[in-house]
Amino acid sequence: MYQSLKSCNYTKIGADYDWWCMNNPDELRTDNNSPSTNGLENDGHSSSSYSARKNSPIYGKIGRRIILIMILLSSTITLVTTVVQLYWDYEQQFNSVEQRHHEIKTIHANLLASSLWNFDLILLQERLDGLVHLPSIDYLQVNSGQYEFKAGEKVTADYISDTYPLMHYNADTDKFEEIGSLYVETNTREIYDYLIHQFIVTLALNAFKTALVCYLILIVFHRSINRRIFSIAKYLGNYDPARPSKPLVLRHQKYITEKGDELYWLGDETNKITANVTQLYKNIKYQQDRLTDFTHVSSDWLWETDEFGHLIYCSDIMLEALNIDTSKKPLVSEVPMLSETTKLADCLAKHADFSMCEETFDIDGITHHFMFQGMARYIDDQFVGYRGTTIDITELKMAQLKLEELNTGLERTVAERTLDLKQSMQKLQTAQDQLIESEKLAALGGLVAGVAHEVNTPLGISVTATSVVRDSVKELNSAFEAQTLTTEQFASLMGSLNEGVTMLEHNLDRAAKLVRDFKQTAVDQVSESRSEFNIKQVLDALIASLHPETRTVPVVPSVNGDESLTMNSLPGVLTQIISNLVLNSVIHAFKEQEEPCISIEFYQKESNIIFEYRDNGAGVEDTLHQKIFEPFFTSRRGRGGSGLGLNLVFNLVKQKLQGYLEFESELGHGVHFTISIPRELQMDIVNPVPNSKTG
Repeated sequence: MYQSLKSCNYTKIGADYDWWCMNNPDELRTDNNSPSTNGLENDGHSSSSYSARKNSPIYGKIGRRIILIMILLSSTITLVTTVVQLYWDYEQQFNSVEQRHHEIKTIHANLLASSLWNFDLILLQERLDGLVHLPSIDYLQVNSGQYEFKAGEKVTADYISDTYPLMHYNADTDKFEEIGSLYVETNTREIYDYLIHQFIVTLALNAFKTALVCYLILIVFHRSINRRIFSIAKYLGNYDPARPSKPLVLRHQKYITEKGDELYWLGDETNKITANVTQLYKNIKYQQDRLTDFTHVSSDWLWETDEFGHLIYCSDIMLEALNIDTSKKPLVSEVPMLSETTKLADCLAKHADFSMCEETFDIDGITHHFMFQGMARYIDDQFVGYRGTTIDITELKMAQLKLEELNTGLERTVAERTLDLKQSMQKLQTAQDQLIESEKLAALGGLVAGVAHEVNTPLGISVTATSVVRDSVKELNSAFEAQTLTTEQFASLMGSLNEGVTMLEHNLDRAAKLVRDFKQTAVDQVSESRSEFNIKQVLDALIASLHPETRTVPVVPSVNGDESLTMNSLPGVLTQIISNLVLNSVIHAFKEQEEPCISIEFYQKESNIIFEYRDNGAGVEDTLHQKIFEPFFTSRRGRGGSGLGLNLVFNLVKQKLQGYLEFESELGHGVHFTISIPRELQMDIVNPVPNSKTG
């Protein structure tokens, strides 16, 4: 079975099989085209033997073995049961003799004693003659004084005898008197002969019955099992995955076999297995052909050695380059161009996996650089050779110096631009902090939005260019270290690097100029005074002052809380926070809301005052929850939005009022700000320069 797969030296499993098939395509084609052989003949049986086994139940080894086992078991059981029967008959016969003797003693002995007492000798003799004809009685003898009466013939051997006294009751004395003795004898030879005859007859009948039943079973077994097993064996013996035959069909014989029985299952599974093997063969053949094609077109060298270092396989390109004749299986050290490769020789001598083994030698007068790597192969802990590849890295070597020079210049340029960018960002941060601290933020909103937009654009482009430069450098280094850098890839990466550096330089200069212009803008500093104030009154006054803005929606913010609740803090900062939240809702929230609503609720919790701000506007999607507090982030770029409103709220709450802010929102369900501020602001608080929240 599976002749074609066997021809591929199936002892080489896994990758060994693919390599063997690639190295021995002629043997594979020869075996695939050879006629298939019968599996039974491979086991030393001719086709005539197979035909005899299939047609005659006597030649079936399994059937004969089963019948032999059945005969042995049946014979053993028959012998045991016959012996038991013989023993039972033996006991029955001898019990019958004992019962007969007992009958003579209890019944007939009294009659004989009566005849003897009455001296009726003729009657006595007649009674003896009659008793000797009873079954199991062969000889009788009565002794009384000098008188002796006999009946039958005395047995000379193999007998059973008993002697009983003849007693007579004397009425005068009221006692029994012994008047003689009765001797009884039975021949046991007849019993033994009878038992032996019965044993032989019973054994012969059981043997005949067993033989007949076993033969009938053998015929049924042969027709129901053997023939179908032979069919399956012949089908598998002739099966060739390279030229698969039709599926196996088992014949059904009425009253003896049944469709869907175990052998039908076996036949179905045989068809499934052969179909899978056929598909596996096709896949292996396809993989073999593909690997052969890859080997032929690959620019890398593929090679294999045995345990002694002989080259037993080389790819075509390696054969042409080094002029190697693998049919002679030369040692690696005997190949002229490889004889001076000391690093490769050291690696091969270690019998272990190796890589990054770089060697240099001349081919056709041109110096080439090669990278060798090999995998040591072991079978049962025994070293059997290497399989490896070799890559021509000459172009990579030539590009290495250029790449090092480029990296040096690129790192210097990037460092300079990065320093400029860092300084610009610091300047921009300073300008932002000053802008956030300004009391006149509303008046400077347009200026801030324009400047932020103009600054953000070159900075974004610069960040993108930096990322492009970094990715190009990373890809260039990775390709060089992995020895996979090609000329086309090198040229493409160099083009990307030059374009990125140019873009980075242009936009950094642009951003620096914008920052310098922005620094020239004078901004008033925030000045706040701490006081005790009524929260409700301050918020009501604020809502009234915001009426020109809120009526454009229109919406009237509601303020709810304890009217007597006061706090000692910075009322101007608090009004800036609430004002920015209200204006943020007016600008962004109610574009599609028919009944806009803003509610402000405050209450005391322990030593803090909690402000809860809600609107029923458009809400904020989850992905923007962290971005809304970032400086200059706005969804209304170019339409009046500065992107500093919520950032200003966050910094004022965190830095000036020493509180914290929480934000919740769902798209389409408005926003919910929770602001917690200490009721008593610490006296020694120093207003720090606010930092923008970035996440």
